[in-house]
Amino acid sequence: MRLGRRQILLAGLAFGVAVTGTRNLQQLQKKRKLEALAREQSQKNLPRLLKETFEADAKKINQTIKIQESLKLTPPKIPYNRSISKLLIQCSKLGTQQYLAGKVNPSFNGSIKSLPAYTPQLKGYTQIASFKGLEDARISESIQVDVPQTNTQQPPTEDPVENNVDDASKAIDDTVQQTVKLKKLIPVYFGFVLTSKTSNIIVFRGTQRTNEWIGNIWLFQKEYKGLKNSKIHSGFADIYDKTLAEQTRTVASQLNPSVPCYISGHSLGAALATLAAIDLAQNFPKLKQQIRLYTYGGPRVGNPDFAKVHSRLVPNSYRIINLADSIPLSPPTVFRKDIYVHVGQTWSFLKYYGDVLPNHAVDTYRGAINSEAETSK
Repeated sequence: MRLGRRQILLAGLAFGVAVTGTRNLQQLQKKRKLEALAREQSQKNLPRLLKETFEADAKKINQTIKIQESLKLTPPKIPYNRSISKLLIQCSKLGTQQYLAGKVNPSFNGSIKSLPAYTPQLKGYTQIASFKGLEDARISESIQVDVPQTNTQQPPTEDPVENNVDDASKAIDDTVQQTVKLKKLIPVYFGFVLTSKTSNIIVFRGTQRTNEWIGNIWLFQKEYKGLKNSKIHSGFADIYDKTLAEQTRTVASQLNPSVPCYISGHSLGAALATLAAIDLAQNFPKLKQQIRLYTYGGPRVGNPDFAKVHSRLVPNSYRIINLADSIPLSPPTVFRKDIYVHVGQTWSFLKYYGDVLPNHAVDTYRGAINSEAETSK
């Protein structure tokens, strides 16, 4: 007997539904059996499971405390400078505004003098560079594209099933044409460099983009090149290595090595500043003794071996944190097989606003530092 197109379509549909339904039923039955077994076992072993859970939690807490207490970093040779810290946290604000100005105005040249947060305290400085990277951007307009057709156009038939199949296929093609959007890379600002007769300032802005947040939470470590057993956060490392390392080294070669070089950043910028400081200390011996690292609300960047070498190469390092800010608590000290610790002498204050963003915002840090609320005790 010869089967028509409609019969073949219906038979195929029925077969697919039957196979899928049978598979789903088998998976559901297996899941229910496992859940029932788990409940039964849990009830029998509940006291033991609770005890093991509490013991595991206590073990993790003790492990974290031991890691932090055993970390011996080289202390700063130069005292924390409140006046400089006020200027640097203002520069972090400028870094955010520089990025946003560049997004709004494609012709913006990166000059911080035109930004609202620019302060007369910076009039003695000359901006010699801006750090730039590329950001994925999607153009909002839909565009027409030629979608290759795998099936030849079929004339309408008297069979409604066949017509519905053909209509569905055409609708899918039309939907593809309507949702394809242009995508291109656009330049964005990551910070800037200032020089004066008395000091140099290198500033990295904080997190502003979705892919940067993804980098922030990517917890796995990678080897830090040139330092044995030293490991760092892979997300921070990728942003610095791929976008900023070459630019930072180029501008460092232009700096006066006889005056202090302040490297600073807030949030993601703090992590990038941490990597930039050790990078320049390794590659610019004349500049090494002048490096001062000031970070604000920064996350942990690397393991204990990295932190020890970092403190030896960059001893004049200061970590300013809001005790109500959750970002400095990440990544966790122990995550799977990786260990994370902070670098720098800790200076802290407490400003609680009831949520993650205001506790972490650069303006929160700016207000506290301007009022000299931070303390090393």
